[in-house]
Amino acid sequence: MRSTTGSFRPGMEETASPQSRMAQTQGSIVSLSGGQTASGSASLKGKLLSLEEMIRQITEEMNFHKKEVQILRSEKDTLENVLNMKVNDVRKSLMNEISRVEEEMKRHFSHQKAENSRLQQQITQLKGEKTALEQQLIALQRRISELENQVGNEP
Repeated sequence: MRSTTGSFRPGMEETASPQSRMAQTQGSIVSLSGGQTASGSASLKGKLLSLEEMIRQITEEMNFHKKEVQILRSEKDTLENVLNMKVNDVRKSLMNEISRVEEEMKRHFSHQKAENSRLQQQITQLKGEKTALEQQLIALQRRISELENQVGNEP
């Protein structure tokens, strides 16, 4: 990628800023408009040659900048495409991860539901056993009471 702070033109250094090139161009215009030869009068042919040279240089510089703008636009488009692909990849991987986590949660919820049902059945069974044991205990207490009465009443 070329530097956007300078340009290369025959007769100009790469590091010349746009402001310095503009100053040189303006200086050329000033010298053309008011400049005179050592003899005191500038020839029309000399001014035309200078103008043609300046136009050629400006044309070269404009063409260079047009190419540089095209390169920058191309790089921008390439970067946009790369970023869009990366965004799509990240979106796709996140969607896959979300789907995987949702499936895992469903599986765990299903397992937990089955475990809760199993525990509830055990609780119900234990309550039934407790009730049966309490009834047996009451029956045994009655029998003990009856036996105690019989033992106390025998002659």
